[in-house]
Amino acid sequence: MGSMMKMASFSVNVVCAALVAAALPSPLRAQAPTPAAQFNVVTDAVLFDGGPSLGNSDRVRWDFYKTDRAGARTDVNAGGSYDATFEAKLPAGKYVGVAALGNVTREITFEVKDGSVARPKVNFDAAELTVVPKRSPGGDVETQAKTEITRGDFKDSVYGQNTVFVPAGEIVLTGSIGPARAQETLAIKAGETISHELVIPSGVVVAKALYAAGGRAVETDDIRFEAMSVKETLDGTRQTINGTYGTGKMMEMPAGDFVMRARLGKVTVEQPFTVTAGKRTEITLDLDAGVLAITAPGAERIDIVETTKDLQGTQKEISGRYGTQHQETLHPGDYSVKVSYDKKSGRDPKEIKATVKAAERTETNVPE
Repeated sequence: MGSMMKMASFSVNVVCAALVAAALPSPLRAQAPTPAAQFNVVTDAVLFDGGPSLGNSDRVRWDFYKTDRAGARTDVNAGGSYDATFEAKLPAGKYVGVAALGNVTREITFEVKDGSVARPKVNFDAAELTVVPKRSPGGDVETQAKTEITRGDFKDSVYGQNTVFVPAGEIVLTGSIGPARAQETLAIKAGETISHELVIPSGVVVAKALYAAGGRAVETDDIRFEAMSVKETLDGTRQTINGTYGTGKMMEMPAGDFVMRARLGKVTVEQPFTVTAGKRTEITLDLDAGVLAITAPGAERIDIVETTKDLQGTQKEISGRYGTQHQETLHPGDYSVKVSYDKKSGRDPKEIKATVKAAERTETNVPE
């Protein structure tokens, strides 16, 4: 019994001693390591002075560049990330932070020091602009329109209806739909959210042609249409605004008055027309023309010339090609067809007359 009491007393004393030892500081006990800082740079950005933080917006991009001895930005990128506010860890030193919100960029210098946190913050001094391009006021949004936005060194561009960030101040909008152009200047205040309707007065024109009024339609893609300015230059030419080969194809045009020129073979005709903003214009030109097709077996070359001669006795050349066959689109009338042969053949040149009628095909055979 006494032995058991001594054992219990000894156990209690050991436990108490252990508890006291744990409570007392000991130079031999290892100290827990202090966690190293996970970051030493915290960024932030606002749209306008005094405005709220753009927070974790991935519309903002930060990049950090080391500086040279003079404090100027170098090309050495030390890191970066999306989000207006994010945390990074950089070696101690001086940096230039470049923050981008779309194409709006701002720079800020800062220094990372041991044991402290650098907090670079930029004010973009910008606004959010939505461009709504249309051909006419109140019309449909034109998805094919391109709008260029400029202010000093700032440049951006969008297609159709789109939203971009722009710097505060006067910006220039230049809209285009094909050859049509429109330009406006907007006064932008930082922090604004703006939707602007940009009207680019324009329409489309579809050109077709007939060989003669009431006659067959031209179907070949060899025909060339050119939409030109009404006013002629000093040398008597007109500026070409747009053009296409083939009939029934759409051409983008600014609103206004123009001249359509159609050219097929040796036939060229012109006709005035008007483009209305937001509208489709169709125009049909009368070529007043026919086709002359010539076959000359053994020929080296076939030429079509005028029947009349000038004072020097020469005939004006209209069209020609090497080979035994030739075809040309011409205005109605009488023509001369000259056929020449290889000198080695010993054959003399031949000349025959041919008549072209509107909306008809004239086939002429030159016998051997």
